[in-house]
Amino acid sequence: MKITAKTKNRCSTLFPSLALAALSLLLILMPLHSSASAASAAASKDAGSADAEVPWKIRAELSYVNTSGNTDTQTLAGKLDLKREGTVDRYFTSGSYLKAEDSGTDTSDKLKLEGRYERVFTGKYFGLFTLGYLRDKFSGYEYRAYGGPGAGIEFIKTPTQKLQGHLSILYNHNEFSTGVKTGDNYVTAKATGKYERKVLENLTFKETFDYFTSVEDSEVYFVDSVTAVEVKVNGRISVGMSYTINYQNRPPSPELNNTDTTLLTNLIIDF
Repeated sequence: MKITAKTKNRCSTLFPSLALAALSLLLILMPLHSSASAASAAASKDAGSADAEVPWKIRAELSYVNTSGNTDTQTLAGKLDLKREGTVDRYFTSGSYLKAEDSGTDTSDKLKLEGRYERVFTGKYFGLFTLGYLRDKFSGYEYRAYGGPGAGIEFIKTPTQKLQGHLSILYNHNEFSTGVKTGDNYVTAKATGKYERKVLENLTFKETFDYFTSVEDSEVYFVDSVTAVEVKVNGRISVGMSYTINYQNRPPSPELNNTDTTLLTNLIIDF
């Protein structure tokens, strides 16, 4: 990916402002929530009672590729998602692992864990808090840990289409596996977009896009994109294909590539 000088100049003025946008949105939403009427409070209490009856949903994904002959490669990937979506309180946890070998030599070893709590304020607006951990030595990180608050809005929510946006402020701590520096700490502004479209009764398209950058140095930023298509086989089993792009503008070492891509075919089971 080529980053032009024009793009960099635009980044330096746009990306740090995401932090102010997220905080401003929080300040706007909090008074709306606190000034709700007694009737709304009673409704919220009833919704909270109903949330206690909402069950957890579990989704497991597994992918494995093994080639031999002129090439000897193995790739194993797995993902486990747990979520509980009530009327007022919503909980999301996710863990994923990717391991790849080429002729007995490791080429990828990535672990990611993330949890997010969402609290609906009013209508389509909600607050959120995120905690995450990433281990990816081949991208230059012994680990990356992050956490912080944010706010979100549901632009579209119908039986066939969903569009959601988040703005968050995250504190980051990084430990590097390569390069001159051993680690660093900084605050990032993060923008997230999630889109889901039920194309057919058994065919779903999904896109998740994340853009986060240091509020102190706009040259330190990351782009993550996951594009997926899922075909439901029966009530619990689906098959899917996903394409993931992970881009970092300033890797810990100049010897590292800026972009990692992963294409997987997955078996998906919903519990």
